[in-house]
Amino acid sequence: MERSAARVQVLTIFIGLILAACGGSAPSAPTATPSPQGVDNGIVQASETPAPPTASPTPPAMPTASPQPSPTPTVPPMIRVSENTNCREGPAINYLFAGVLTVGSSAEVIGQSDIENYWYISNPDRPGEGCWLWGEYAQVEGNTDVLPLITRAPSPTPGVGFDVYVKRFSDCGWAQMIVFAIVNTGGTRIWSGYVNVENLDSDEVLYNARERHPFSGLDMPDCPPDHGNELWPGEMKYIHVPIDPGVSGISALGTITLCTADHQGGTCLTKYSYFTMP
Repeated sequence: MERSAARVQVLTIFIGLILAACGGSAPSAPTATPSPQGVDNGIVQASETPAPPTASPTPPAMPTASPQPSPTPTVPPMIRVSENTNCREGPAINYLFAGVLTVGSSAEVIGQSDIENYWYISNPDRPGEGCWLWGEYAQVEGNTDVLPLITRAPSPTPGVGFDVYVKRFSDCGWAQMIVFAIVNTGGTRIWSGYVNVENLDSDEVLYNARERHPFSGLDMPDCPPDHGNELWPGEMKYIHVPIDPGVSGISALGTITLCTADHQGGTCLTKYSYFTMP
C-alpha cells in the first residue's frame, strides 16, 4: 500500500512538471454576462446589429406631354362702306332704322343673310346688338364662309317711313341746287310734301315751299329739274331745292315733310338733314 501511494505521488509530480514546462494551465470556467435588466441568468446574450435602412422605391417618371401648337386666332370679317349706309332691323328698306355705318368706319360681320346683298353686322350705334346692312356700297374683308345664316325678321306692318340725306350740290347759275336723296322705307306710297331750308348761323330761312309732287328721278338735274308724281315703297328719288347762289360755307338744316296723299294730306312724317354748304 505504501508503495502504491508513493507511485501515485510520483506520477502526480511528474505530470505537474510536464504541464509547467509546457506553460499550460487548467481551463477556467466561463463567466456569465449579466442580462440587460441586471439579472444574472448565466446566459450570454449577443448584441444585435441594426439592419441597414431599406431604400424607398423610386416612383416611375410621369410621361411628359408634347407641347401643342397655339391655335391661330380667328379674325372676324369686317365691313366698310363707300357711302353712308343705314342699318335696319331686317334685310329690306321697309324695316325700321337701327343705325348707320358711315364712310371711314367699320363694323364686324356676324352673320349671312338669305336675302341677296345684305349682311348682318354689329350695330355701329348700339354696341351688343345686330342689324342688317345693304351691301350696295359695302366691301367685306375676311372669310365669310364660316358665318351663320341669320333668318330674317318678320316683315313690319306697312307704315309711313323715309330716309333723307344730302346727295350733292349742283350749280345752275341762277341758283345753287341742294339735292336731297329720299328713300321710301315705309309700306305706303308717298305723294306730296314740303321743304324748309334754314341757315343755322343766322336763323335765316333760305327756302320754304309746299310741293305736290316734289320727286325727281335724277340727282343731276336740268335747270330747273324734272319732277315725278309719287314715291313708292323701296324707291329712291330726289328733291332739288334752289337757294341763292351767293350762299356758301354755312351750317344749314333741311326740314322735309312728306305725306301719303295729295296737297299734304293723309299721314305725314317729318325728317331732318344737317349739312354744310360748300
